[in-house]
Amino acid sequence: MEQHLKNEIARSTPDRKQVLAVGHSRMGFSPRIANEMTQETGYTFGSIALGGTSPRTWYYELRAVDPTARRYAAVLIPVDDYDELDRYDYLGDRVSDLHYVIEQLGLRDLPEFSLSYASHTLQAEIALQILFKSYVYRSDFQEFAINPRARIRKVRFYRRYLGGWYYGYNGEDFSLASLSVDWQKRTIQFPAGLTEGQRSFIQGTLFEQYPPNAGRMTSYFRKWYGKIVEHYRGSGTKLIFLRVPRGPVPPPGRGPANPLSAVRSLASQPDVTLVDEHFFDSLETPELFGDPLHLNGRGMAQFSRMTAAETSRILKSGH
Repeated sequence: MEQHLKNEIARSTPDRKQVLAVGHSRMGFSPRIANEMTQETGYTFGSIALGGTSPRTWYYELRAVDPTARRYAAVLIPVDDYDELDRYDYLGDRVSDLHYVIEQLGLRDLPEFSLSYASHTLQAEIALQILFKSYVYRSDFQEFAINPRARIRKVRFYRRYLGGWYYGYNGEDFSLASLSVDWQKRTIQFPAGLTEGQRSFIQGTLFEQYPPNAGRMTSYFRKWYGKIVEHYRGSGTKLIFLRVPRGPVPPPGRGPANPLSAVRSLASQPDVTLVDEHFFDSLETPELFGDPLHLNGRGMAQFSRMTAAETSRILKSGH
């Protein structure tokens, strides 16, 4: 995380015609592919998207790379679901968020960050670890003590090459071509050659069980999307929310649309735009996915070009 942020801070930005993507591993956006279209779009793209992150961490990432909120023409923010229906994996209780942004947290952040966890036990543990960061770093200390020279070599290696790896990443060659799903019978026709683990991953993802919707996710998103919107309020930076392709086979709806979702409510705010939730529907095909969650190389390329073109259109049109 820290190397990602440092690379972005060091990236040359001679003007404000810059667009930054944040997000998790499902944000299959390649700034390299988008930048091949700069002559057409008029904008240069960067990304600090990183697998496993969440809107809570995105706020602190953006605060770190853009403290004045005036570096970018737009920030791209991925959304899995505009209806924000609840899941058993509740983002608000992810302790891993602390490990991603621990370097960016200070005493001023302790109350808000720790109290954003629902459990009183977690609140106390998170607060303690922000106060005494050595608790978070202890596994790093232990690994360093085992072989300091190897650790130093590894750090230098990553500092030198990490930015180029991410920028040049072409995505996976593998595809789920020939995958088909009967949602009514809950059966899957798998492509040939998949391992049992791959089959299990696909089955568990496509037929995921959900809890009754109580609005917990909307409450979480209202908090952290709201923090990002507040950071950029009045800066002229456009915040563009987009629903990423949902998967290799379009899933059936889980119920009626939620007009009161956080992301839909924020769309009425100045300089906030929601890309049509069906904009990327054409990418929801097995040939463009490498697993049930992530676009493969071909999918990333198409997603990146479509995103760059739509971002340019939004910025030039003003909406």
